Amino acid sequence: MSKPLRGMPVFAAILMTSLSGAATADPASTDRSGVADAVLRCRAIANDKERLKCFDAAAGALNGAIAARQVVVVDRAKVEAERRARFGERRRAAELPTLQDADGNKLDTLTGTLAQAVRTGDGNWSFTLADGSRWLQTDGQGFAVAPRVGEAVVVKRAALGSYKLTVGRQPGVRVRRRS
Repeated sequence: MSKPLRGMPVFAAILMTSLSGAATADPASTDRSGVADAVLRCRAIANDKERLKCFDAAAGALNGAIAARQVVVVDRAKVEAERRARFGERRRAAELPTLQDADGNKLDTLTGTLAQAVRTGDGNWSFTLADGSRWLQTDGQGFAVAPRVGEAVVVKRAALGSYKLTVGRQPGVRVRRRS
């Protein structure tokens, strides 16, 4: 029996689309695309000539499915980077990759470093993290000590689609992602 593909970067994720909508498939699951399974089945053929013939045919079918946008091969690291970059944005669920990390966890926390903190006209704060994400305070809570550049920042998913941002060891404030 072959090992699961969880560690293979090329087959890190396969997103299949159909006429009815999009569905996400983990390559280690049994719900893989038929064209991906055909490539994997070729590994079991003992005869070199037959195995190569099988791989050529399966690779051609996979290439055709990719060209027809029936199968999309995505590197899990790129999906994770995109998820982190879009954390907190208000977007339709269909626009975002739905893959979870290798342990099956959703992205609920973003950590970073404070690059800029500016007080807005309404007394709230505008935060820019080192990764370029921008957050706007929405609850009017004050800070005992003004946030300083270079401090650790944690943004956590909170109740009812809101987010809480913590700077250093101070209590968290409610924020929303700015575009």
